Amino acid sequence: MLIINHVIPVFIIIGIGFFLNYKGIIEEKIKNFMNNLAYYLILPMMIFDSIYKVPFKESFDPHIIAGLYSVFTVFFFGILMASKMEDGKKGAFVNSILRSNIAYIGFPIVYSLYGTHGLARLSVVTGFVAPVGIGLAVLYLNFLNKKASQKENIAAIFIKDPMIITCIIALLVSYFEIKIPVVASNTIGLLGMMGSPLMLLAVGAGLNISAIRKDRLLLALSAFIKLIIVPLLSLVVFTYLIPITEKEVLGVAVLTYCFPSALSTHVLVKKYGSDHEFSAASITVSTILSLFTISLWIYIVSAIL
Repeated sequence: MLIINHVIPVFIIIGIGFFLNYKGIIEEKIKNFMNNLAYYLILPMMIFDSIYKVPFKESFDPHIIAGLYSVFTVFFFGILMASKMEDGKKGAFVNSILRSNIAYIGFPIVYSLYGTHGLARLSVVTGFVAPVGIGLAVLYLNFLNKKASQKENIAAIFIKDPMIITCIIALLVSYFEIKIPVVASNTIGLLGMMGSPLMLLAVGAGLNISAIRKDRLLLALSAFIKLIIVPLLSLVVFTYLIPITEKEVLGVAVLTYCFPSALSTHVLVKKYGSDHEFSAASITVSTILSLFTISLWIYIVSAIL
């Protein structure tokens, strides 16, 4: 019942978004508007609202952050595997297994499972993990990119990323216990409430089934690593190396890495001249398969404690 009540509704809304796009109801202009609205306004409000409402000491755990950083070793494993691929595939493949759609799919699912407190934990984790993931992705794409004009400063990307900026500001507000006026708090809360359905509709509208035409074995491999190997590594870390005994905390820690490839991966890969068609296909495949794998990991976590 846990999976039916909390995971299935998320993917039903994603399915609605895909159907509306398929029928032409969500046009390309509307799709771009939804993504921009979600990424630059609604998502930051949702993150800020979840972080500042929970005391910093309750949502921040250095052991979890350290454990999640250790899982980034899969990045070097991905580079090793990609070394035998053609140049165009390398960046797309590594990015598909490195970056997760925590914002658009992770936040709605964690909020549905654990409420505001769980969402605050995930938001804090995102504030520390996302910059490392983005940094590694850009470093590798910069390394592969032969056009010097397309290389970009990592610091510049951080400064322009609304999610990272919001996480930092919200963490500071939470840490120093800065009081937010009720009017501002209510406004932020109302905007944040729009987040889950809007982002999930945007995910569905962005799925590209037609992109799954070639490299199916490689797509299956990237999805397997992303949805099975990485979460399994995270579970091992937080079960044996850095044991967590609280179910909600373990759930957030493991779920952080079990979400499908991030939508923004496609934009980044295309910008650096890597195989953006493979990237689009990997996002679609991992998103569809994650319905089953996320349900599996939620069941495993709930059965452990």
